[in-house]
Amino acid sequence: MSRIRFETWVLFAAFLGSTLALAAGPRQWQSGKLMDTEQQKVTEGSTTTYHTDSETKYKNGKTNHSKDATARTTDDVDTYEVYTILGPDKTYVAREKLLFPWSKPANVTVGAEIKFAVEGKRLYILGDDQKEHKASVVKISVNQKE
Repeated sequence: MSRIRFETWVLFAAFLGSTLALAAGPRQWQSGKLMDTEQQKVTEGSTTTYHTDSETKYKNGKTNHSKDATARTTDDVDTYEVYTILGPDKTYVAREKLLFPWSKPANVTVGAEIKFAVEGKRLYILGDDQKEHKASVVKISVNQKE
């Protein structure tokens, strides 16, 4: 009985997830020009680790204790790829957080045409290899009309 109930909940969750994905609809891709890209390393805090060595010696019926404590502090650094995209009406600055040291930013070429979509504070970039990358919008400015 509980297995059937569990399977029902799994099916319901899958149905709900697919329904919400369809309700959002396909991304509204735009064409723009990639004006600039740079990698930023941002210190988000630090981590301190403590290591204590202790030693106990017995000599002539007496106990001597000694301790050696060391503290080591390392910076917690996050890596971001920052993109500046000139769209038809607006210029967007967005940054993609590279989650792991081996993560790669979008495969894009500065000065080339780029496909992107904006959904709220998220900007999606379609790389030259057709892989989709998600970035957070940092700044939006209106393009000057000539």
